[in-house]
Amino acid sequence: MAEVLQQPGPTGHAELSGLNFPQNSQSQAMVAAMERLNQLSIAAQPAEVNSSSFDPWAFGLAQHLPSPWDLNAWQYRDTWLPHNTPHPGMMGAAMPVPRPGTAYQGYTMQSPVHPNQIPIGVAAATRSGQGGAIYPPGVYAGSSSSPTANAGKRAGNEFSHNKAITKRLASAVHYQQILDIIAESVHQFDEVNVATALHRLAKLQPPNLSNQPPSIIYTNQFQQLIYAIKTLLDRFEAQAVSNTMWAFATLGYYPDGDTLDNIGEHAVTIISTFRPQATSNTLWAYAKLGYPPPESLLAAAAHQMVIDFPKSVPQDISNTLWAYATLRHYPGSELLNGAAKQAVFTIQRFKPQEVANTLWSYATLGHDPNNLLLDAMAAQMAERIQLFRPQAISNSLWAYAKLGYNPGREVLDVTAQRAVQSLPQYTSQEIANTLWALATLEHHPGVQLLDASAVQTARRIEQFSPQDITNSLWAYAKLFHYPCNDLLQSAAMYCLRHWHRFKPQEVANMFWALAILKACPPDTWRLLLDKLGNVPVASFDDADRHQMYQVYLLLDSAARPVGGRTAGPSLAASFPPVLLESALTVWKASVRQTGRISKLHEEVSQVLWSLGVVHTNEHITPDGLFCVDIAMQDSKVVLEVDGPSHFSANSHRPLGRTVGRRCMLESRGYLVRSIPFYEWNSLEGVEQQKAYLSRLLASAYAFSRPTLA
Repeated sequence: MAEVLQQPGPTGHAELSGLNFPQNSQSQAMVAAMERLNQLSIAAQPAEVNSSSFDPWAFGLAQHLPSPWDLNAWQYRDTWLPHNTPHPGMMGAAMPVPRPGTAYQGYTMQSPVHPNQIPIGVAAATRSGQGGAIYPPGVYAGSSSSPTANAGKRAGNEFSHNKAITKRLASAVHYQQILDIIAESVHQFDEVNVATALHRLAKLQPPNLSNQPPSIIYTNQFQQLIYAIKTLLDRFEAQAVSNTMWAFATLGYYPDGDTLDNIGEHAVTIISTFRPQATSNTLWAYAKLGYPPPESLLAAAAHQMVIDFPKSVPQDISNTLWAYATLRHYPGSELLNGAAKQAVFTIQRFKPQEVANTLWSYATLGHDPNNLLLDAMAAQMAERIQLFRPQAISNSLWAYAKLGYNPGREVLDVTAQRAVQSLPQYTSQEIANTLWALATLEHHPGVQLLDASAVQTARRIEQFSPQDITNSLWAYAKLFHYPCNDLLQSAAMYCLRHWHRFKPQEVANMFWALAILKACPPDTWRLLLDKLGNVPVASFDDADRHQMYQVYLLLDSAARPVGGRTAGPSLAASFPPVLLESALTVWKASVRQTGRISKLHEEVSQVLWSLGVVHTNEHITPDGLFCVDIAMQDSKVVLEVDGPSHFSANSHRPLGRTVGRRCMLESRGYLVRSIPFYEWNSLEGVEQQKAYLSRLLASAYAFSRPTLA
């Protein structure tokens, strides 16, 4: 899990005259009172604490930020409408707040001083006109350490006053109003006021166009609010916990780890009071912040959600699953199966992003939710595809491919059509994931999408990661679709430029794709093979080595196009010898692992015997490199019985591996004839089957070559 950067905590007594309070008579009077109280409190501090140690970032930031300060640029009339809890996949990555001592916009964060040195505030006047009580540092009106004189009478007044504060916070239409209320009354806040203020700030924050942390979190008021949260945490109820965590994540504010741990531990103690939305939003926030909550909370939340699933709405289900998947925490089959059951029951109410996030979560956690849910979500995609954004389409297809479940030709066709319409809006990862998913599901999406994707990839190739460009090329090779020359040449050059960024598996997949598509001229291949020689053989697993040996065979085949005779210098001679030896061992071991022949293969063999044709099933070639389906006696004629796995699922187009295998066999002198399943299944009766095989063999023997040693 990525390290979570900590936000500097509350610091020492700030020079309040440097802060930018609203210019009205009440706030000016409050500033004057607070300045006087600051002087008194500073005098009461230990001798080693003085104003020179105060952190200018937490409370004096206004004098350092470029002018005019962002917060002053917005007026109350600039109302930002409240929004619902965002879907995880639709939120951009939040920018972490810099650590103390790190540079930010040309300035350096200072180390925070002791949290007890928070400025002392003065209570706002009550509705009756009486002055509010003044509390010592760190004491809030709603906290257990409030003064106890006239406790009963004051408790009622405080409750009424806190309720009024909550109403003011809830009715605010601009974030500056929230900041003003905090400045006036933060030391009278109870736990409800604190959580409401933070939640409203997150709801009303201005749009973030710079991808930087919002200016709100650097204000004096926000820092006071954070300190209040720490002080009143043990009094938080479920909604306050949920709203607080949701606000942290939405604002992109990263509290220190102790605060997040304490919130999680407190949530465990009251988890039975959580509603589904509170539970899901809390989990979502931890995942969005990239901070794993205590294990006790993950377990307790899973148990509570299982109980509450009958009351859950699609967003609760989607956010809960997304959180566990993002945190890479398997919550147990009881929760996952329960979520699937409730999702099927409420499927008509799922939004497109919720469909995508749910599918993505199950795939990421490696849990099969059952065909009922997968089919129901596929139906939603087919019916409402115009409402799916590129990310939702890409993630949904990726999930189906990862789960190994084909959602059906209709869904894949409409998603491909939708992708063609909006391909310029797709990110590089979304293009790559879409192509990879379609190829993994062995669904040919049509020439239009493949060609358009090739053009987009070639234009934006530097935006692609090594994994993205590898997956894209692998998809073209898997579907055996030759993209534009610009893409193939650009991909090979990209591989050379960014070689150090490629993982061994990506190297193996990229080389295989380039070899299948015959994409590179000899000089480019020699440069790539020279790079390959520097990769430690041990970094390749058996699957990678098997694929690399196929690359070697394909390169060798290109030099012997006629009758197994070498036509020129072979690129295979440049293949790293140590890797070649290791890959050969893996390759030959796989050839010897012959399985049971298919029913289709058995039928073909029986008809051949009825014709008196002597042959061998599952024949291993003398060099030990291939196991062919049917080999004719005393000749190089080979029959390959090609079942559905040799073709794309929605067409009769052969896949790249099928074409590559035939190329390798023919370059070694074998004359290969294919028996596609769809042709064989169209024959009616044994007589038609005999006639079919007789014609096939006659055409083969007419061009057969002598047996080679």
